[in-house]
Amino acid sequence: MSRFMRSLYGVLALLVLATGCATRLPASYYARVDTHALEDTSNTRLGRAYEQAAAKHPGLSGFHLLPTGPEALMMRIALIEASQRSIDMQYFSTHDDTTGKLLLEAVARAADRGVRVRMLLDDWNLDDFEAGAVSLDTHPNIEIRVFNPYSTRDESFFAHFGNVFSDIRQFTRRMHNKAIIFDNQIAIMGGRNLGDEYFDASPDINFQDIDVFASGPITRQISKNFDAYWNSEESFPISALNLPPPNAQTIERLNDEMKAHWQDMIKSPIGKQLNKIPLPREVKNGDVPLIWARAELAADSPGKIDLPSEDAISAPGIRIDALVNKAQREFIVFTPYFVPLDSGVEELTALVARGVAVRIVTNSLSSTDMVPAQAGYSHYREALVKGGVELYEIKSSQPKHALKSMFEPSSQNGLHAKIYMIDRKDLVLGSFNLDPRSAQLNTEQVLVIHSPELCAKIARLFEEATSPASSYRVMLANAVPIADRPDIQEGDLIWVTEENGKTVYYDFNPHAGFWRNVIDGIFSILPIDTEL
Repeated sequence: MSRFMRSLYGVLALLVLATGCATRLPASYYARVDTHALEDTSNTRLGRAYEQAAAKHPGLSGFHLLPTGPEALMMRIALIEASQRSIDMQYFSTHDDTTGKLLLEAVARAADRGVRVRMLLDDWNLDDFEAGAVSLDTHPNIEIRVFNPYSTRDESFFAHFGNVFSDIRQFTRRMHNKAIIFDNQIAIMGGRNLGDEYFDASPDINFQDIDVFASGPITRQISKNFDAYWNSEESFPISALNLPPPNAQTIERLNDEMKAHWQDMIKSPIGKQLNKIPLPREVKNGDVPLIWARAELAADSPGKIDLPSEDAISAPGIRIDALVNKAQREFIVFTPYFVPLDSGVEELTALVARGVAVRIVTNSLSSTDMVPAQAGYSHYREALVKGGVELYEIKSSQPKHALKSMFEPSSQNGLHAKIYMIDRKDLVLGSFNLDPRSAQLNTEQVLVIHSPELCAKIARLFEEATSPASSYRVMLANAVPIADRPDIQEGDLIWVTEENGKTVYYDFNPHAGFWRNVIDGIFSILPIDTEL
């Protein structure tokens, strides 16, 4: 190493030591007023449409599953257009792409007619949306805040640089929550972020996900949780971030682009197909078919990200554990990122030992968008299968549902839904993955819905997702007749699936490609499972 390089590294190290422990100013230091969900919304269009139905089911909330991308997109747009008083949005990831723009344009149109909009975004993927967010925030009816930002305008470059090295764990802790609330009457919660890949509109990757439309008392719980995050010391006005300030010319240009995009989408083949979905009419008339059930919200405190991981309390994890401990027959799991650790393997296999069928579907190496998490999962796969857990991995390419055919087929499909079902009577749905990141690092929230009827719908989706045409069943080779596995040794793991109408067996991660297997192998030897 040259003398110059040694000197440079020395200077950088000193800067890190000098600035890395700097304390960031709290969000309340900046011009920010605490606000709360509007309570007097009974006389809004949505209030009149849905409060009357809720009154007929005292103590219960109404739910409608949104299992396809186009339906989930149109439901959001229809509710945005039906809102008259307020829209509250809380998202981990927001993209400035075709559907992301469409939703944000709908929100801007609502603000133009007087609707108050509060938008709380995590800083993880804000780069793609920074200019649009700064522009929208200038609207008198729109306020945008950013949760746990990487830097503020009062931090120097060197302070930011130092923080990244000295406090990396703090900056990898994110607000993973996903919810949007309309007039404090209706909410949509689930696993979807805002972007093409979450609504079957991306040519590169489409995530299979499930949201739920919720009305009744549960909406007030979701709003109360939103307020806790919105007014927390981790939620900074976007004006406090180290971003280029807006100017009139940029704002005008972005507004013109948004309006042109809206018109183009309405006239496009996709827009015409979306308009055939009857949701806008059903939403405005209060005719969305609802299943009424007892429900509760299990949500992390925003302060979770400030605690050491070993002290973090996971409200969703605790609630799921309590339900699973009472399971008598079956525990079904959808989780895109699955890193159970040794303790999770022990708990799941103990369930099997006492007669509970444990059935889990997750991503395969070919379908995941997070190879490091997949590498962590691979450490526990064999122990799970040996312990009797039914394990399925989603294929990267699958037949599309008819409703999805309006978009161009994507080159890769992946699982993104996070769902837990106990004895087909208790359903947990939200942002919580079965991994250490969700349990100890990120903030998460889930709905707990006590409804055999909703569970029956989820069970049908599980059977579809785990069919041989859609996934691989991970098994031990000795479970397969010797004649069908001439090149597979007894005791090895095998992936069983169906191709061209025939059962096929693999003794390696199927269809993942050379480089994914190489990267998987590299990450699998790193001691990072608790960070995944």
